[in-house]
Amino acid sequence: MIIKIEKLLDTDFDELRKVSQEIWYAHYSQIISIEQIEYMLNKMYGMEVIENEIYNLGIFYDKVVKGDQMVGYLSYGVEVKDNFNCLKLHKCYLLPLLHGFGYGQIMLSHVCQKAKQMNLKKIILNVNKRNEKGIKAYSRFGFEIIESKVIDFGGGFVMDDYIMGYDI
Repeated sequence: MIIKIEKLLDTDFDELRKVSQEIWYAHYSQIISIEQIEYMLNKMYGMEVIENEIYNLGIFYDKVVKGDQMVGYLSYGVEVKDNFNCLKLHKCYLLPLLHGFGYGQIMLSHVCQKAKQMNLKKIILNVNKRNEKGIKAYSRFGFEIIESKVIDFGGGFVMDDYIMGYDI
């Protein structure tokens, strides 16, 4: 069964938060501490945070659906990098049990199409340096590491990331 990618609706927010928790605990517990996972989930997926991103900051959210179940999600928006407008891929997550079936590549193709519709020539994203699975998936699609960055996330936590870019 193939996946569908659709606009996230207000009625999907609770499901988004449940799916994000499932993904983050399954995937990131090998990469960052449980304390950092909990802190980041609270900071990134609070109802007010998501609403602010969608309604005030111009960030788009799409849900990934298989059958009638949300199995992942994307969020992206326009960001200036090196004096150029780029599409910043903020979130690209899929339930781990669905990794390895090409769904991630479909999700990245979807984001690429969105960038083209916005007349943007580059997509950028952050990925944790220890997230080997993610780095491999992005590289397979054609992303390249363009920068290394340590970002203070608050609460005594940092994001030790690569910035990856993809030219459209």
